[in-house]
Amino acid sequence: MQRTRDALPGGVLWTSLLVFFLTLAVSKSTVTADWVAGIEVVPLVALVGAIVMGLLALTPIPWGAGVAIGMVIGPIAAGVAAWPALHANHPSDALGLSLIPTWWARLQDGSNGAIADSSFDLYLISWLMWVTGGWLAWCVLRWRTPLLGLVPGAAAFATNLLNFPRDQNGYVLTILVLTLALLLWTNYTGSIASATRARVKLTGDARWDFWESGLVAMAALIVVAIMLPPLSTQDRSVDMESTAFTNWAQLLQTLSHPGQSGNSAGVGTGTTGFSSDILLNPSLKRTRAIVFTYTVQGTYADPYYFRGVDDTLLTAGAWRYAEVAQFHEAITKSAIPKYAEDYAKMDVAAFKVNMSAPPTGNSDILFYPGRLYHVNRDSLATESLVVPATASGSLMNIDRLSSVSPRTSRGSYGVTVEYSAATTADLQAAGNSYPDWVSAYTQIPPNYRGQAVLDRIHQKALDIVQAAGAQNEYDAAAAIEAYLRSNVFTYTLEPPRAPVGVDPLDYFLFTSHSGYCEFFASAMGDMLRSLGIPTRLVSGFGPGNYDSAASAYVVRSEDAHSWVEVYFPTYGWIQFEPTRDTSGAYSPIPRGGASGLNVCQRDLGCDTPPGGSPGGVVPVPAGKGAAGGDVSATGSGGGFAFRIPDPSTLTKIVAIVIALLLMVFAAAARYLRPRTVMGVWRRTLMLARLAGADQRAGETPFELGRRMARSFPEASEPMRSLTNGFVVAAYAPADVAGSARASVMEAWSALRPLLLRRVFARMRPIQT
Repeated sequence: MQRTRDALPGGVLWTSLLVFFLTLAVSKSTVTADWVAGIEVVPLVALVGAIVMGLLALTPIPWGAGVAIGMVIGPIAAGVAAWPALHANHPSDALGLSLIPTWWARLQDGSNGAIADSSFDLYLISWLMWVTGGWLAWCVLRWRTPLLGLVPGAAAFATNLLNFPRDQNGYVLTILVLTLALLLWTNYTGSIASATRARVKLTGDARWDFWESGLVAMAALIVVAIMLPPLSTQDRSVDMESTAFTNWAQLLQTLSHPGQSGNSAGVGTGTTGFSSDILLNPSLKRTRAIVFTYTVQGTYADPYYFRGVDDTLLTAGAWRYAEVAQFHEAITKSAIPKYAEDYAKMDVAAFKVNMSAPPTGNSDILFYPGRLYHVNRDSLATESLVVPATASGSLMNIDRLSSVSPRTSRGSYGVTVEYSAATTADLQAAGNSYPDWVSAYTQIPPNYRGQAVLDRIHQKALDIVQAAGAQNEYDAAAAIEAYLRSNVFTYTLEPPRAPVGVDPLDYFLFTSHSGYCEFFASAMGDMLRSLGIPTRLVSGFGPGNYDSAASAYVVRSEDAHSWVEVYFPTYGWIQFEPTRDTSGAYSPIPRGGASGLNVCQRDLGCDTPPGGSPGGVVPVPAGKGAAGGDVSATGSGGGFAFRIPDPSTLTKIVAIVIALLLMVFAAAARYLRPRTVMGVWRRTLMLARLAGADQRAGETPFELGRRMARSFPEASEPMRSLTNGFVVAAYAPADVAGSARASVMEAWSALRPLLLRRVFARMRPIQT
């Protein structure tokens, strides 16, 4: 190994620099993901790990001892990095020594208390970054196996990219280029080492051959990755994003936040994503895995809220999907369900859904907005609350729609739906003459929450309604919705935890005023039912964001949502949005928004609404971006406007520039490695001219060689050897000329860098 390093000056230095920058890129990507407060410290941990393990790798210490030292130092370094957060979260523990047995006991008994501790999360991430940098340095510098060393960093980066892809484009390009460079350099140094051990002398051009091929391969890979058109006529980028590493990322999220489901509200923590129950977890971790994409045919006036299940069962402090006393009705492909009630002012629209990753545990659910009209799959409709109408064979509601053929919702399906076009005046005049079956939606079971809490919620509802001067059920629902959307409340995925023994909803409504959609929806549902207004909650997904590249809306796990529906005689179930979301994703729902010109009334018997065509997409409104935000447009009509490209465009531009530079370098390398003696001589004359020693008129090769030897003393020996060989190759008989080629090529390999240095020195600006 020592002889190899001596034969390759600077090899260890360049390898170490590549490891250093690659570790820095992965750790900075983790900082951008912003997993937990205080994460800015992890790049330092990762770099220290790379340096320590790199130094150990370069010493003659046995590999087992080196790895063991790294395993011991890693947890200590992570603890030092996370100490400020540990001390802030546990100020009573001066040394932090009690945390280790506490966390260990929690992990052993299956509790997620250690994971829920943000300081513990920071500790684990810091430890992971130590492993990322240290393992990469050890594998590359000691074992020369970069692919093995890249495993922890690749897993960490994939998790960052899939869950928090925003602002990661630059890191994608950087890590791609650095990884290719590390693999090429390691392969090159390995080849040199093998040749040295075999006592084989490599010519300069052999090394040029390697680097030329590497540069061309790197440039080609970058260009292909960015410029290659899709393999089909449809952009599949969002589908690809939801395949590779998605399950791995979701598994990590589930392991890190195991409290997504449970038997009681307010226990544990979870991740954003679909759940059939509304559990009021103390906090949620945002995830961005793609669930499905969709396009819209025709006009759908309401927000695109994709229902999954109706939560109608109130028990143990939570709204839940009732899995007992169910009624099932098979619905054949494209058949219209038989409903017990028809509602007035219902319009129709169609959606084409492409389900990429069905929610875990609910992989058969077909998500759709509004009320089902028909779907192009054999399906099974489930109604949770069995009422006399359903018992006679007609559906009152579809609380869950399951795919039967196939058994999973994965893939594409088309669904036509109804949605209400009732106006505010219509709903205000609907009255409260409810049919008998609706009474089940007005009840609050005695074991749902403590009676004291229910009394406070009821009184709060009365105060809100009276303050608003509500005259009817619609006004009462609108008043409660407006109160929850007021400045009194704040939307957050990490609301303050309710004290032990305090009901989470009571704490949200009367103390913290901070929570996410499940808190807002539960509060409105409880208040409405306390007033005797028929109410249910719905778990599903919000509209997502429009992706112009895919020409479709993209719905991710972070778009999982819960909202409220209230029953009105004549008009059926009407959506309400109580969640106060300042981002604008969830706004108050307009009433009577259908145009009447671009919709299809159900009683007309048409399947596809006029104004839409199969595969048609509702365009993004002018001046609005994918998320509805304002977008600056370039001016027209003689004006000039400048718009900064988005990060994705900038990344592509940078990548293309890098690829072009690599191609230029590869072309230059090819030019400087001629295959013939005459090619060598022509390039010698060109470099001599650029270096200031142009060939004079009538000057022979020997005269030029002697003059260049005087002008460039450091190149005298290879110049004389090249000149002698050229004269033999050019003027000797053919059988003798051929023998001179090898000496000319060898002399050119030695002369070329000397002349290039003279050329670059001549191009430098003169210092005055």
